[in-house]
Amino acid sequence: MEFDPYSYELDRDPYPVYRFLRDEQPLYRNERLDFWALSRFDDVLAASLDWRSYSSAQGTVLELMGRMQESTMIIFMDPPRQTQLRNLVSKVFTPRRIAGLAKEIREIACAYLDPLLPLGGCDIVREFTSRLPMDVISAMLGIPSDDREQVQRWSNQTLHREPGNPDPPALALRAMADMFEYVGRQIAERRARPRDDMITLLTQAELPGDDGGVQRLSDLEIHSFITLLAAAGNETVTKLLATALYWLWKHPEQRARLLAQPKLIPNAVEETLRFDPPSQFQGRVTTRELELHGRTMPAGSRVLLLTGSSGRDERRFPDPDRYDVGREIDLHLGFGYGQHICLGASLARLEMTTALDEFLRRFPDYEVDEDGIDRVHSSNVRGFAGVPLRYAARPGDTR
Repeated sequence: MEFDPYSYELDRDPYPVYRFLRDEQPLYRNERLDFWALSRFDDVLAASLDWRSYSSAQGTVLELMGRMQESTMIIFMDPPRQTQLRNLVSKVFTPRRIAGLAKEIREIACAYLDPLLPLGGCDIVREFTSRLPMDVISAMLGIPSDDREQVQRWSNQTLHREPGNPDPPALALRAMADMFEYVGRQIAERRARPRDDMITLLTQAELPGDDGGVQRLSDLEIHSFITLLAAAGNETVTKLLATALYWLWKHPEQRARLLAQPKLIPNAVEETLRFDPPSQFQGRVTTRELELHGRTMPAGSRVLLLTGSSGRDERRFPDPDRYDVGREIDLHLGFGYGQHICLGASLARLEMTTALDEFLRRFPDYEVDEDGIDRVHSSNVRGFAGVPLRYAARPGDTR
């Protein structure tokens, strides 16, 4: 059985393939695409923690790994530089600052959901799950509201891949170029006219220099941060929220539990991250020869840490293919782990919890038109590009 991250068939359901890998080839080798893969929870966790042996500095997405030289993007770095930059941006994602966004996030959610009530149906990705997270991260970055839909479109297009082809298609390359030019204009504008936003913060940030003094981030480093945060802030919650709504429809008894006990919603978020996370793998390149499961990976090997598989590992989770919003979960890897754990995880959790709470208040009996579902096609991101819903139309605000 071949594991091909570019397969559209795999996009529909990768989990039987993951089970085969865990049981039969826990250190899997794909000669055609030149990568190894770790699929068991303990192996993915250990590799995530061992950044000295499993380096991010040559890329973390399969089509880039081994092709890169030095990068200005934090996810394509190892310590100590990665630690310096991560500490800088983490100042924006403090618990106090995230908690301060709770009221605004709820207002944004309500503003998108209330107009849907009388319609009787909608594409929930287009009308809600893609719009809420883009508004939140854009507001933090300082992206004007009129530009947000276009920025999101570019972000989605940069991730698109064709079946069996690891190289970005022309559509993705154009989107990368357009995004690069747009962000460059935003940086220049903040240098000329500072504002109270993250782009301005990055243009003014000071870091310890090699000579003992201080240094500023280059335009290219700022550009990399903005592009990453815009994409990650959009992709993670957009995909995760639509995925949660899909699985709650597929498991109406679990939806009923949330309707009866809304306090379970935060746990439902964690269960969705375990069960079907948006980020399916993190790529690494080995810095030394490593032996696992009776096989040897040479130094310089490309390795996929299969986050999506780790959450279904029966060695860690009892009955892992059962979606259970009340499941006790002490640890999952849905947001990554170790040095590269998702910076915005607390923000994503707040957005998810708020969005599910407000959505279920208004649409407790929604149905999904499964024939109309559209999936994204990316090597490492799993989720929906479109999810049509049907529900009983009704006027009014439920608050």
